[in-house]
Amino acid sequence: MWRLPHVPSSDDLIDNAFKAGSKDGKKARSMGPKKPEKLLTGEIRRVETAAAVLEGDLNAIVKYFPQYEEMSEFHRSLLDLRVNRDKYKMSLATVRWCSERISFLKNKTLRKLKTLKDTEESRTFLGRASSFVKRIRPELNFLQEAKVIIMSFPLLRDVPTLVVAGIPNAGKSTFVKTLTGSNVKVAPYPFTTTEILVGYRKQRYMEYQIIDSPGILDRPMGERNHVELQAVLALRYLADIVLFIIDPEQDITPQLNLMEEIRQGFGLQVVTAANDKGSGTPEGYDPFNATKPEDCERIFKLCFSLK
Repeated sequence: MWRLPHVPSSDDLIDNAFKAGSKDGKKARSMGPKKPEKLLTGEIRRVETAAAVLEGDLNAIVKYFPQYEEMSEFHRSLLDLRVNRDKYKMSLATVRWCSERISFLKNKTLRKLKTLKDTEESRTFLGRASSFVKRIRPELNFLQEAKVIIMSFPLLRDVPTLVVAGIPNAGKSTFVKTLTGSNVKVAPYPFTTTEILVGYRKQRYMEYQIIDSPGILDRPMGERNHVELQAVLALRYLADIVLFIIDPEQDITPQLNLMEEIRQGFGLQVVTAANDKGSGTPEGYDPFNATKPEDCERIFKLCFSLK
């Protein structure tokens, strides 16, 4: 799972920063030798602490959210599909701007406090810092939503990769779960898998990556929804070999059309097998039962030409 920082709401960020500043300010005032110095020391500490909380949370977002240009081609394409790329980049830039403005304002305020010794400067700082944070409320809200989506992106390894493809409800998730033991969701209705899921299989000294991709329908690319397009991305960027699972209980013709589209359109090696659900399998296709470990292991070895 991707590790991303907490994204507070603008109101929570302001409240937390100001409460921390007030607490440290009171503590500093209790340590000063004389009353005027106590007040000034307390306000300096108040500004320093409030600014540290604001900058710390904002800088964590900028630092630990993945930068678009540094992501893999697959993850960039997935972000383009599921998150508004331009809004994502602009939101991170706006958060960085806010942090920089607060840092500049903090330094300016501290200089004034130490030279003018006017404690009202701290209140001015808190008011302006609050206005800066409130201005980025839409960006923080957007990044809260983006975080949930990005954390669902698969973490991938640079190992031989099998992408399991086919129409919805063909048995792809059942195959991956049986083969790898991955905790993938399996249910008897179409589009159960709505995102790319990953499992691993170790064979002798080699590890293999098994991708459970969402189901694709036999229709023009422009008519495919975001769930189907995630499977297309997996085929385009991740697959070394494709296992295309045929569901004999559904119309075979569109499945064969889809298989040929994958074979020709992506230039990939495609191994085809029919998931025997008890009603028989079409001739010419290797039958297997996706619930039986020995069957799934046999098909897996067939895909990678293993003995």
